[in-house]
Amino acid sequence: MSRSTIAAICIFTVLVSRIECTNSFLRAGQVNETDLESQLLSELASFMRPSADNTRLQTLEGDLYQIFNAVPKENGTANHHVVRYVLHRHFVAKHGWFIRGLEPDGDHRDDSTEESHAMTDLQEWVPSYLQRFLEQLNTNKGLSLREVAVLAATLEDLIHKEAVERLELAWRALGFSQDQELYSSQVKKVMETFMVIYDSGGKFDAEGPAEVQERLNFYAKHAKDWLQTQAWLRRVRIEVFPDSGGASKFNFSQVVRLVEEVGERFARDVNDQDCSKLKGELLGVESSKRIGRVRLSDFYKKGLHSHWQFNEKKEYLRTLGALDESDPAQAYIIVSNYVASRPNCLVCSNFYVVCCRNECEDLMAQIEAGATSHLVPPGQLLRMIASLTSSTVRSPRKLSDSIMDKLREVAVVNGGKVPIHGRLFAQWMHHAFPRECPYPHEAGTTSPQTPDEWMASSGSSTHRASNAEMREHMIDEAARRFEGGDEDHELPWTYEEELLTKRPVVKLRPWRAILRKLAFFGAAGTMMTMAMLYWRSIWGEDSRKVHYA
Repeated sequence: MSRSTIAAICIFTVLVSRIECTNSFLRAGQVNETDLESQLLSELASFMRPSADNTRLQTLEGDLYQIFNAVPKENGTANHHVVRYVLHRHFVAKHGWFIRGLEPDGDHRDDSTEESHAMTDLQEWVPSYLQRFLEQLNTNKGLSLREVAVLAATLEDLIHKEAVERLELAWRALGFSQDQELYSSQVKKVMETFMVIYDSGGKFDAEGPAEVQERLNFYAKHAKDWLQTQAWLRRVRIEVFPDSGGASKFNFSQVVRLVEEVGERFARDVNDQDCSKLKGELLGVESSKRIGRVRLSDFYKKGLHSHWQFNEKKEYLRTLGALDESDPAQAYIIVSNYVASRPNCLVCSNFYVVCCRNECEDLMAQIEAGATSHLVPPGQLLRMIASLTSSTVRSPRKLSDSIMDKLREVAVVNGGKVPIHGRLFAQWMHHAFPRECPYPHEAGTTSPQTPDEWMASSGSSTHRASNAEMREHMIDEAARRFEGGDEDHELPWTYEEELLTKRPVVKLRPWRAILRKLAFFGAAGTMMTMAMLYWRSIWGEDSRKVHYA
């Protein structure tokens, strides 16, 4: 490595002994530790060879630079938690991939055993394993920008290998040999078959062209927007190979390029449109009192009387962090939290899922571009944020006094500046952009569980509420609202700070409340002093006479 000759020697020593282990990398969608280490060491070795073409890794460094430059570091390196945050943001922004194991609460799975790895459908242990392996090579000194780029490249390699293996599965299932060139019509069927495999998360057992055609016919009849998907696949092929006509032929490597492009563009071209429709449906029944929220009763009403399946159990919504219960008379769906929650994600890979994009991360990228540090003065932040535009907020905007005061509170309790990657600032962004920025619940109070994971942990037989349960909740909620009066329009605000550096959580109090208490005690002390002086002015002389007598 660039920082240690000893580490470099160790890398090449291990690399020579393990490089042969990369064959048959993904067996039945599973990987092992030796495979991972070999892949990571290969990327590291490419950095160290003088003759190597490092264009890809240099490009990754450029992509990562802005966010890496903005996060807290020590001696130019980022700690374990910061690196996970950087990688998560990078993959979501660049590909729309939510890498399992890089989620904010995904690090608790680091210590799972190899046996449990083999039982995991989604390889959520992989990122943390790779990261800890690289950190150990660095004697746990943290990772530099270049090393974070190596991690990103390794994860991309794993995903690429998985995509190639799935393409091989589609190619074989249709009866083609891998050295065979295909016409456009044949490539169309291969890509559609690959898309079925992609959409089902790799679960595909069709053997032979007849069974494949059955699957394609089923998708044509039952899959949502299948015609649009077919048209999109055709556009991708034409854009990647503009001169490809009906008589053109494609080899396997060329179709690999198409598969890579599908993985790169699916989130942006296809999933974003579905997510926009989902968000629009919810905002169509948004509460008139609380921006960015939908009454749970209206959520269930929409689920009962439309094609949208808004029917998750209240307990599951609470686990996901999509529920606001700060008003005892009325529960709300937090739109930004619900849209990005796990039930609305597509399991497309063993390594990542495609979820609805967190629009707040686009806003954060603009803030990071204008900031020179992870600690920013509140005045500078207020000027930047007043000029930000989102899908529902236009700039320039005048922020309310209460919102500006809250940001100053965050700065006061953090030494005069705002940690822009802390929980309190994320909470403040939720107040400033309630329809775009998710509400950041306190660590450990929520979990991004899939329906199956939640059912296994809760013991429930389903994550969906029955029609009767939804109607019962609507009746109960109407009764509580009648008894409780008007809705509370204030969005929740708590004073729990959590920073990327993972120092102990700081429990904060509103600085205005502290000032009020200081003012109260100061005024009380002044009044007592004045009273004593007044008493002494009247009785002081006689008191002294009695005392000395």
